[in-house]
Amino acid sequence: MINAQKKGFLLPPAVGYSFRVLGYLFGRHPISFKFLIRTLLTLLINLINWPFRTYEKLFINKKYSRSEIEKDPIFIIGHWRSGTTHLHNILCQDPQMAYVTTFQSVFPDTLFNKAGRFLFEGFARILIPGTRKGDNVILGTTLPQEEEFALGDKTPVSFYYFWMFPRSLKKFYERFVRFSHMETSVIDSWKKDYKLLISKALKNTGRKRFLSKNPPNTARIKVLLEMFPNARFIHIHRNPVDVYLSTHNFFDKMLPHLQLQSIDASELDHHIFDLYKDLMRDYLKQRELVPKGHLVELSFEALETDPRTCIKNLYKDLDLTGHDKSKAYFEAYLNKMKSYQKNKHHITEALMEKIQTEWGFAMKEWGYGIPKHIKIEGNE
Repeated sequence: MINAQKKGFLLPPAVGYSFRVLGYLFGRHPISFKFLIRTLLTLLINLINWPFRTYEKLFINKKYSRSEIEKDPIFIIGHWRSGTTHLHNILCQDPQMAYVTTFQSVFPDTLFNKAGRFLFEGFARILIPGTRKGDNVILGTTLPQEEEFALGDKTPVSFYYFWMFPRSLKKFYERFVRFSHMETSVIDSWKKDYKLLISKALKNTGRKRFLSKNPPNTARIKVLLEMFPNARFIHIHRNPVDVYLSTHNFFDKMLPHLQLQSIDASELDHHIFDLYKDLMRDYLKQRELVPKGHLVELSFEALETDPRTCIKNLYKDLDLTGHDKSKAYFEAYLNKMKSYQKNKHHITEALMEKIQTEWGFAMKEWGYGIPKHIKIEGNE
């Protein structure tokens, strides 16, 4: 049983990366002196993990690389802090839905090596806190997690490198989300890694259909359709004002535990504004590529107000089976979440005006205004 009150600490996902990726990251991105001990600890754990992940790569991964992914995945997409985690956790109650666990997301190649898994999953259980710092979401090694953390473990392609090197966030987005100036061979390698990750997740969970929750995929629809032409997509959106405040709070709480590089608060805020604009505009350009009936747009507000109807409609609109068999599981999870406490936010008039100016296109697209529950204060 997971203890939500358990204290712990997080380490950068590089603890499970290949030496090739570590060389790419540490050779091209400066590490701040204040994070030197964290860097050394990350490298030490990575070194201890090396023989276990090497064994799995050589003797186990080949089996799953050849595995057919029989059912096209379902991709939950949307900006961070838009309800992607909540929706993912609900849908994962369906016994057919496979997912990447938190342990697999950090140690993707120490999954089926029994000795390595015993050692590192036990280690992770001790270290991982009971809840996530930024939003109070419950954490645990076997719980659903987004796969972006693991996608850069062998091929140096992952937007989540920004958690370690936040000053390069814009560069990582251009190269690893938009694939700008990316060599075809590298993209092909990334696709192969992605399919391997999915195949292993299917086996690890013992389930039949992969359910992804990965915000960077919001701007990767074209590439994902090249991999899975019949994939389903669920885009969840939320009032941009709430998204900004929640994102700012989340980054403030999470970055100190994962970063290896310092960043000025104003620079980080600039990244937050640009990231939302880039992600939403890229999504709006690509959503027309999805075949009719394979994309549903859902508001977080609707999911929060009437989750049961929203979930039922998702299954109907995407022509998915299994809803009726899973209703009891959905109900049990939703009842458990009644006690969940969201963070409360307030905002200055100047900041509200900036959000409306820079993110107004999204507010117009999905019909959002100024949230009534947000407290607006005078400028400081």
